[in-house]
Amino acid sequence: SGKILDVACGKGASTAYLMRYYPPEMITGVNISEKQLQIARDNAPGCVFRLMDATELDFPDGSFDNIICLEAAFHFDTREKFLREAHRVLKPGGTLALSDILMNLEGEKKREMRTVENYVRDPEEYDAVLKKAGFGRSTLVDATVNCWERHFWHTVCYVNRKYLSREIGHEKLQRYLRPAYLRVPDIEYYLLVAAEKP
Repeated sequence: SGKILDVACGKGASTAYLMRYYPPEMITGVNISEKQLQIARDNAPGCVFRLMDATELDFPDGSFDNIICLEAAFHFDTREKFLREAHRVLKPGGTLALSDILMNLEGEKKREMRTVENYVRDPEEYDAVLKKAGFGRSTLVDATVNCWERHFWHTVCYVNRKYLSREIGHEKLQRYLRPAYLRVPDIEYYLLVAAEKP
């Protein structure tokens, strides 16, 4: 209930899903791409969308009852800055819910869209970052097998079925599979996180 902020809402798929539970006027989505926000406005009509960096949320303190952030914090510069901002714009008793992917240090170093300053080793260190940002009670679930590994196998099987049925050729098969295989050595954890502002 209350007001919810969808951070890094992308093209609005998560925002549209939130409309099942919240009236659109209670939902705000932010993203750093105006192009994606234009699509989000069509996908989730009636919601408020703003161009904004997740580490510099342009809202007054205590603006939201809940915040959601799906598979995006690993891109931020940094998670810690975002978590401090999320804590600030949440009302007391408000909840942050997010999914996040932790890579090993080598993975952070070699990827263009990531930064070493955002490196977090494991769930225990992640929880310490949450506490440092001011959050109280938190729950972290290691969903690596259920989310990341199952996604990987689904992708591999799906693309291979397309290849075997000759719907795609060898070049397209490689284009889809290469990124999936390149992530395998680097992904350490897929986390589901909930944290409450005291």
